[in-house]
Amino acid sequence: MSTQSVAKQDILNRAHALHERIRQWRREIHMYPELTFDEHRTAALVHSTLDKLGIESETEVAKTGVVGRIGGGEGPVVGLRADMDALPILESNGSAFDSARPGIMHACGHDAHTAMLLGAATILKGLADEGRLPGSVRLLFQPSEEAQDAEGKSGGMRMVEEGALDGLDAVFGLHVDSDYDTGYVGSRSGPMMAAADHFVLTIHGKGGHAAKPHAAVDPIALAGVVISAVQQIVSRRLDPLEAGVITIGTIHGGTVNNVIPDSVTMEGTIRSFTEESRDLLRSELAKTVTLVEAMGGRAEYTLHPGYPPTVNAAEATAAFRRAAGGLLGEDHVLEADMIMGAEDFSYMAQSAPGCFIRLGVHDPAWGDSYYRVHRADFRLDEDALPIGAAALASAAVEWMESNRA
Repeated sequence: MSTQSVAKQDILNRAHALHERIRQWRREIHMYPELTFDEHRTAALVHSTLDKLGIESETEVAKTGVVGRIGGGEGPVVGLRADMDALPILESNGSAFDSARPGIMHACGHDAHTAMLLGAATILKGLADEGRLPGSVRLLFQPSEEAQDAEGKSGGMRMVEEGALDGLDAVFGLHVDSDYDTGYVGSRSGPMMAAADHFVLTIHGKGGHAAKPHAAVDPIALAGVVISAVQQIVSRRLDPLEAGVITIGTIHGGTVNNVIPDSVTMEGTIRSFTEESRDLLRSELAKTVTLVEAMGGRAEYTLHPGYPPTVNAAEATAAFRRAAGGLLGEDHVLEADMIMGAEDFSYMAQSAPGCFIRLGVHDPAWGDSYYRVHRADFRLDEDALPIGAAALASAAVEWMESNRA
């Protein structure tokens, strides 16, 4: 195998030459979005495209995922991941390639992630055919990042469980970011995205007439005490140098103004960046719930564990930053902020040294109009597509070249 280094500009040039193909892949996927573990059409497109490229792939991994393999000789093995699922949102963009499936939309950019990984696969297969790929690549087209199945498992969890990441020396993933202009990328070493847990609390009291509260046990009043106490957990129990959030997002109770209901149900989320903080917030919330019992009510509390924190490995992040600096210039490689959003790439980053990347997709011509994810009008600048493909491909090559024997 040749030991000649692959120039980052060569990778970027190849990506720009693929711009129209990547755009068409993205628009095809965008028009036919699919929800959690239902990504059959998208998976078929991926499998067919890889087959045409001469890349062997396995289907029905983690139910509806696809795993492709490039190379297979000596050298490091690097994983590149893209998620494929959409969201239950009615699109309002009015473009020629708006969703053809009312109520389902690629509002988080996973269509672009999949298309960019196909672009990266094209580049890397070309390098492999030229004998210039210093290792091998595993292409991880993952289903179901946005939600979990009935067993509480996402696509990332299932891919790890089924061995799709076994033997990887590093893994890289990417997400579009509407807060960055096109041409910029970002990442950071260490915690980058939060753990996210979901809880449900039902407070059972004793219903009665609103004019006779003394003859009832008012669950709405008890809920008020619990809400107040919950808001003190982060401010008074968590180290102020640590970050955490507990948000109650829904509360339902009562049907009419003059009746005290029997119960109130609330749901919320717990966010944290370390397992230590996560354990503390969970424990303190469970303790707070017991206030209901002390005041004559009964608490029914359920915690649904979610994704762990996404923690980037120092060596993988350094490899990405070197690669991106060679592609775009070091001034276009940003230190990403820590955010309280969660990602199931976190499971992959626990299986191999990982780096999650933010890709700028805001067109500067849009000015102060930002079309952010999970909105019906989400959109992205398609000029960012070849940059994302090049970022993935160059991160893989940089890791291989830096870690080959």
